[in-house]
Amino acid sequence: MVIKMKIKKHFIIITKHKWEVFKACCKAGIIWRGIKHDISKYNPIEFFEYAKYYNGEMSPVDKCKQINGYCESWQHHKGHNSHHWEYWIDYQNGKLIPTKIPYKDLLELICDWIGAGKVYEKEKWNFTKPYDYFSKKRNMFILHPETEKCLCQILLNFSKRGFEVLKNLKNIYK
Repeated sequence: MVIKMKIKKHFIIITKHKWEVFKACCKAGIIWRGIKHDISKYNPIEFFEYAKYYNGEMSPVDKCKQINGYCESWQHHKGHNSHHWEYWIDYQNGKLIPTKIPYKDLLELICDWIGAGKVYEKEKWNFTKPYDYFSKKRNMFILHPETEKCLCQILLNFSKRGFEVLKNLKNIYK
């Protein structure tokens, strides 16, 4: 794929993703989070490396890691966006320690998974997809036990009741 086409397609896909996350964030009552979600993806540090490895078949991050063994743009992205669970990993006494993810970050993380699913799975997406993703990949996440329990409960409820679940979460996660 020619680089101009990769840049265009990458721009379109991240903009669609931002739009879907914004809509979910609005339903969850965190509108500002939806507006600023993943804004760093338009930063040249992230944008051009992601575009370089964009192929429409797999994550540019995964493709970049496959080729180089690391992805500089992903390191930048997860370090500048607190809605990623990786942002909340600390290092102490030779061990990786998960810290509790604040409520608004956890809620944005859920909206992020919803938006990603809607963009990448298109008509196959449904309310069970975020829970299915979490369940399938659960062993890869390093989460604080309270965060993990809350995330699991929210996603399970979301799979059964959809967006109405996102409106009444503030009392669950304290």
